[in-house]
Amino acid sequence: MNQDIYKTRFRITPNLTETGKRLMVLFSLIYILELIVEHWFHFPVVELLQLYPFEDERFMAFQFFTHPFIQHPASPFNFLLSLLLFYFFAGPVERSIGTKRFLPFFFIAIYGGALCGLCFSNIDGFNLPFLGLMPGLLATLVVFGLLSPESMILLFFILPVKAKFISYGTILIVFLGFLSKTSPGATYQLGGILLGYLYFNGFKNTLESNRLYLNYIYRQQQRKKSRFKVIDGEKNDKGDKPTYH
Repeated sequence: MNQDIYKTRFRITPNLTETGKRLMVLFSLIYILELIVEHWFHFPVVELLQLYPFEDERFMAFQFFTHPFIQHPASPFNFLLSLLLFYFFAGPVERSIGTKRFLPFFFIAIYGGALCGLCFSNIDGFNLPFLGLMPGLLATLVVFGLLSPESMILLFFILPVKAKFISYGTILIVFLGFLSKTSPGATYQLGGILLGYLYFNGFKNTLESNRLYLNYIYRQQQRKKSRFKVIDGEKNDKGDKPTYH
């Protein structure tokens, strides 16, 4: 990986790109339409378009492509949470890596996560239908922590936490949900994070162990440098050289 990517610094600001705004509008319109069709016309659109396991008789191939755009109709809060994550993190990541890389990254995370989820769908605890954007959103959150690890995030809008710890915590929580089988969507989310990271980092770079080691050494050096400050002392009449601390 290009080491310059770790030098990127930006703040979390709700300045979505035009692409991000269009995606948010698209997701919102689809959800509103879904609520109208599901609750007012009583047509089971969610049951038709969500992704079922291979073994389920209701599985259809087109669900692989439609399931990300369907949200839980009985839980608007989950949808608003998804929009909130996209609102705060998609913009900075897209501006950093570029729109041409962000769109493939986001949807590779979503559909890559779906493939992983289907692979584990024959295991008890993971054999439930899946829907939503969460694999792509969590991959975006993790990549944000890689791009700007020292940025401060107000967790629950109260507790300041560095972005890198949010990323590590996200991976840990999803992984524990996978091991404990307490989260049916853990396989989709974990797969989305993994595939999104592989695309972001580059498959070739990820598999080069020597490069990974160099990245680790570089981050350790940067961490040590952050503990020290260089202060130029003022020259006195005796012509003493500046002092450094």
